[in-house]
Amino acid sequence: MNKLMSNYIFTVLYQLLLMLTPFITTPYVSRILKPEGIGIDAYVLSIVQLFIVFTVLSLPMYGSRQIAVQKDQNDLSKEFWSIFSFQACVAVLNFIAYFIFIGAFSTHKILFLIHITTLLAYSLDISWYFIGKEQMKKIAIRNMIIKVAGIILTFILIKNYSDLPFYVAINGGTLLVGQLIMWRPLLNEVKFVKISLSDFQAHVKPILILFLPQLMIQVYVLVNRIVLGNVSGEVEVGYYNQANKVVKIAIGVISSLGTVLLPRMAAEFAKGNQEQLKRYTDTTLQFVLMITLPMTLGLMAISPNFVIWFLGKDFLDVSLDLIIMSPVIFFVGLANVFGVQILVATNQQNKYSVAITVGAILSLITNLLLVSSMGSLATTIALLVAESIGALIQMYYARSYFHFKTFLQLFMKYFLLSMLVFLAAWFVGKTITITPVLLTLLQLLAGGIVYGLGLLLVRDPLVYKLLGTFSQKYLVKIRERRP
Repeated sequence: MNKLMSNYIFTVLYQLLLMLTPFITTPYVSRILKPEGIGIDAYVLSIVQLFIVFTVLSLPMYGSRQIAVQKDQNDLSKEFWSIFSFQACVAVLNFIAYFIFIGAFSTHKILFLIHITTLLAYSLDISWYFIGKEQMKKIAIRNMIIKVAGIILTFILIKNYSDLPFYVAINGGTLLVGQLIMWRPLLNEVKFVKISLSDFQAHVKPILILFLPQLMIQVYVLVNRIVLGNVSGEVEVGYYNQANKVVKIAIGVISSLGTVLLPRMAAEFAKGNQEQLKRYTDTTLQFVLMITLPMTLGLMAISPNFVIWFLGKDFLDVSLDLIIMSPVIFFVGLANVFGVQILVATNQQNKYSVAITVGAILSLITNLLLVSSMGSLATTIALLVAESIGALIQMYYARSYFHFKTFLQLFMKYFLLSMLVFLAAWFVGKTITITPVLLTLLQLLAGGIVYGLGLLLVRDPLVYKLLGTFSQKYLVKIRERRP
């Protein structure tokens, strides 16, 4: 459990670091590039990410799961090179398609050319190996330096609207350098071995089966955004994109849990240890409910004031998008438990694919029906439809791995405590008049205190367990220091 906690902390850092540059620079960049520049960047990136989808496929989940169950060093090396060979072949085909696309697409061509570095970065991504080996610390530390460099370059080089190409180059370039750095420690662990065509072919079918839900995810993440840009304009894309950036920060904390537990759950499943699987599920489900519900309701409460100082007055319309998008945090948390940690880890990819596909189709229909009249708000509602429907279907398929009555009890407890968080943050926002930044901090402090006290008053077992673990470690350190 200590290793799981350590891996979770470092994976959270990794996810946050991946988003660190846009998060820290967003208040600055939003004012420099304006809604038009932000919208163009989001629109171009949406199209580029469609190519990224076909480069990445389902490798992060599949690769980490396969690496996790390898015990012999030779088998591990063979598994890595056979999976990466498939990744490289797909990347080459993807680059050919991308160059054909650039030749036929005239608008924003320079930005698409710069994004070649982004595509190359994802083509060389081998983070799935370290995730499978449960070595998240290596990923986090190496990317920290790269991300800080990206932040510094953004503040130095981005001075006006015309610097948009430099902004794209900084994001793509730092991502590529971060991926290249991870190859050195990998080559120290993995030896070069000869792989056969059968080794290569063995991965094709399972990767493509897992790829279907990843492709469907892009329907509501990317295709909906492209539809929004074509129907309502790039400014509306900018509004949606900025709201989505904020929500993704919270989602990064949640998705880290699935990233950490997927290889561990896969290893336990391979051993046939069903009881241990259920214990992990019970603990992670309670943890997800405990952190996603206050995040969701807290973000709803602070959104109006938060948008003013974080994005600037040009993005005031983002506030409503952010409020409606906030429940996505909760549903993504559920999907990580029921989908990634249970269905994928236990080789039930077909059920996982069905859940994602149904959600994606309903999301696309919702967006097409509403986007012409509601703009970015329609795409926000479509995202919420996809995540909620997908999560609920995954919950149904995974019903044998948890007790539904216990889930409802935990949900009601944390929801009621989270409502107190909402009321505390909302009350502070309505009654106190100070600068927007300080007001947001005060809202967060008020909500955090109320939630913390609430957890202690109801004697939440998970909180007391965590407090007991930390206090024991602290006492051990004190005893070790005594002469």
